[in-house]
Amino acid sequence: MPDSVREQPVMLRWLTVFSILVAIGILVVGVFVMADMRRDTWRQAAIAAENLAVVLNQEVARNIALYDLSIQGARDAVLLPGLENVSADIRQTAIFDRAATAEYLGSLLVLRTDGTISADSTSTDPHQLYLGDRDYFIVHRDKPDVGLFISKPFMSRLRGGDPSVAISRRIDGPDGAFAGVVVGTLRLAYFESIFKDLNIGTRGSITLMRTDGQMIARKPAATPDQLARIYVNSSVIEHVQNEPTGQYTGTSVVDQVERLFTFQQIGTLPLVLNLAISTEAIYAPWRKKAAVLGTMMGLLFAGNVGLSVLFRSEMRHRLVAEAGLRAAAAELSIIATTDALTGISNRRAFDSALNRAWRRAIRTQRPLALLMIDADCFKLFNDRFGHPAGDVALRRVAACIQQCIRRPDDLASRYGGEEFVALLTDTEAEGAMRTAERIRSTVTAMGLPHPGGPAGTMSVSVGVAALYPQTGESQSRLIAQADSALFEAKRAGRNRVVLEQDDAVAAGLPGLWSGRSVPGSRSASS
Repeated sequence: MPDSVREQPVMLRWLTVFSILVAIGILVVGVFVMADMRRDTWRQAAIAAENLAVVLNQEVARNIALYDLSIQGARDAVLLPGLENVSADIRQTAIFDRAATAEYLGSLLVLRTDGTISADSTSTDPHQLYLGDRDYFIVHRDKPDVGLFISKPFMSRLRGGDPSVAISRRIDGPDGAFAGVVVGTLRLAYFESIFKDLNIGTRGSITLMRTDGQMIARKPAATPDQLARIYVNSSVIEHVQNEPTGQYTGTSVVDQVERLFTFQQIGTLPLVLNLAISTEAIYAPWRKKAAVLGTMMGLLFAGNVGLSVLFRSEMRHRLVAEAGLRAAAAELSIIATTDALTGISNRRAFDSALNRAWRRAIRTQRPLALLMIDADCFKLFNDRFGHPAGDVALRRVAACIQQCIRRPDDLASRYGGEEFVALLTDTEAEGAMRTAERIRSTVTAMGLPHPGGPAGTMSVSVGVAALYPQTGESQSRLIAQADSALFEAKRAGRNRVVLEQDDAVAAGLPGLWSGRSVPGSRSASS
């Protein structure tokens, strides 16, 4: 029984395993696809959150910057010389001439050093209120270098308890001493108006906070008392202090929900906008798609496994029928390329190998060598000992040649009758001569008696040709030169190696071989 038939169970098992591995591979690909979809969903959510944060940042920064210009204008006007000696109307106009007005902006006030109001942008007769207990007044009084200050949320005393936040700057006297505060109020309704129509998903939030963590405004909305008591957790502040803008994933201190946080400092202001989107809401669309894709992949996996079982059954029948054909084809292939007498490659195999080697040598610009080998006086050997002994002698000569051909890409072949060839790739004349001499000496050393031979034992004559094939040249040139060298070896007395002189020069070795070789030596004069 052919080996291929006996190996059918193993082959079918491997085919079945391969089919199952393909099915598993499909599942793995599906998992990678779903994982990539998950990452893409996250990337899209992160980009959308970042873009929304930029828009909100620009909106808040623009309005606060305009209000700050009004505050700075009022501060500069208060310090004008002689302003206290003009009428109340002129003084009002001079201080608040550049005061911004908008729906959510409250009164612009100038506070004295004792915390009372000295000027009000809404009236020439300032309210008699004490504001020295507000955090913005205390900060500016005690710290000269605060700059623009944004207070905690509070209930405005001037607007009937309207939830507001104060924006203020310190007034310095000519000597740098504390001379009061200019403060304006911004209603928290302003932030609610820009936050309310934004879709941030379920359990999402938008937070405006100071750089110290004090919360100013939030969506979902919170009362001023709640905002004043809430400080963002330290991890958020650490991120803000390390970089003015960025993203991270964390758990909210308010409701313990995991969210993607996108934060941006608002210009150069001591404010940070923090946009938080629930990770559950981010992945909700992906989960629906993953469920559908996962179901499809599971069905595909089950179908593939079922088809693999059917395939195994069908292949079991086909392999039995094909095994005989494969065995016959393999045997014919060996017969077609093997010399039946000597067991080495035949003329057909040599012609095919030479064609491939020639084209490769042209492409790589490497040398190619050919040894033409002839059993000396073989007709006399046949006549004396008979054809069976001659066949044995040819087999032993072929074995010697095969023994001396050591590289995988080299080829020993029977060329015809008592002639053999050895094709040596990537070999120049010097290496070819060494191999030829090794073949000659090996054949001689086996000591096969041959009374009619030049050495009294079986010997060979070897013609060597080596050249660099060029585009447009025929491979027959190499054969002709090797044959010419063989003819010269036989004419000079046999049992010797001869190199085609012109090819040594063509191979880039001028003068290396000055003549024809003689038995047991590398070269001699011709």
